[in-house]
Amino acid sequence: MRYLSPIVISEIICLTSAILLVWKDKNIFWKVITCYIAIALGTELYAIYLASKHIHNLWLFNIFLIFESSSILYGLYCCLKEYTSPKPIFFIGSGVVYLTYFIFLFTHPFTDSNTLTISVMSVFFTLYCLYYYYLLLKDENFINIKTHPEFWWVTGVLFYYFGSTMSNIFDGLFTVKIIGVATLRYCIYVLLNLILYSLWVYSFICRMKQRKLHS
Repeated sequence: MRYLSPIVISEIICLTSAILLVWKDKNIFWKVITCYIAIALGTELYAIYLASKHIHNLWLFNIFLIFESSSILYGLYCCLKEYTSPKPIFFIGSGVVYLTYFIFLFTHPFTDSNTLTISVMSVFFTLYCLYYYYLLLKDENFINIKTHPEFWWVTGVLFYYFGSTMSNIFDGLFTVKIIGVATLRYCIYVLLNLILYSLWVYSFICRMKQRKLHS
């Protein structure tokens, strides 16, 4: 039953939707995101397998962190470059995130959760999302938000990483158990994943419809 957790189910639905709706898209952005979801699902399933064998699995998430940070940074870069030249701020953001990752790697055991990089990464992603909204509001061209795929993809990222940032800041308040052995922190994490993947699936649908209109 561990393999049927809400997170795994949402990742399977999201990956299936991505393959069916946007994998054939000529824009490489959607292929990168599809591959990222596949890696996330594979990581989650292997982590569950290791846990079922009582084998430490935090090292696996530390490896996955490189794929996560790189994929989301790339996605946000693609969204922002439609309105501005984001290279300077992304050089800074990427540099800080990767520097933090390797500093933690060399100063802590690889089996420790790299919470520092996760926190730094989440802050940068949240700022980039807010900057995207600012540029979107300033844009003089009419955009139908309800059918704009990049908007919903970025919105999913914002909800997830802003929520993760708040969860990390107030970590001590979320350790109470509310459903069996599940803590409030875990329930929040599940909710954030459901929001993220639901909005991404909607963005895939929007992209498919957009592609058909221009074909």
